[in-house]
Amino acid sequence: MEALSMTKAECRTAFLRQTGEQYDKIVVGAIIILTDEENEERILVLKRAAHEEILPNIWEIPGGKAEDTDATILDALKREVHEETSLTVTKVYGAVTSFGYRVKKVVPPKEDGGEEETVWSSCLQLSFACEVADPLDLAINPEEHSESGFVHCREVFNRELEMTEQMRAVVLEALSDPTMWRRPDLLALAQVPYVGDL
Repeated sequence: MEALSMTKAECRTAFLRQTGEQYDKIVVGAIIILTDEENEERILVLKRAAHEEILPNIWEIPGGKAEDTDATILDALKREVHEETSLTVTKVYGAVTSFGYRVKKVVPPKEDGGEEETVWSSCLQLSFACEVADPLDLAINPEEHSESGFVHCREVFNRELEMTEQMRAVVLEALSDPTMWRRPDLLALAQVPYVGDL
């Protein structure tokens, strides 16, 4: 959770790759879990658009790159969730295990000639269990995602949704710790035992 108050630059310095080098990008993600009227957990997932160069048609949690203009990682998280879903993060319950990965981007040749270039970037994913205001106001950005919804958590667990194993692990970790997402007001409505202070 300490990362929430850091800038992108501070995160790049504080969280190093196994090689001791800084990550090229810091990426944030929001794990948004609700309990429905049947007392079943549902998680918000978005399907990446087919035209996306990196991982097209893969399901993921809302999130994206922290920008230099974001004052803190919390600001990046709030901005990315709003840009992708129109939802407003109102509370962060906790952080799950971060993970690093690499992405490949093919850069087309410049106008003055040359050849296309393949560029690899290292990314650090920082994901947080969050609460949002008015989750039914969900509206995705069609430039980035083709589908969205609050799916049953068993769909993630049973591998019914195509997502990376790292993303699936992050979601399952958050689900395994109910203090990260079980709001006392929802628990009272669902009459489920409350497991700890948030």
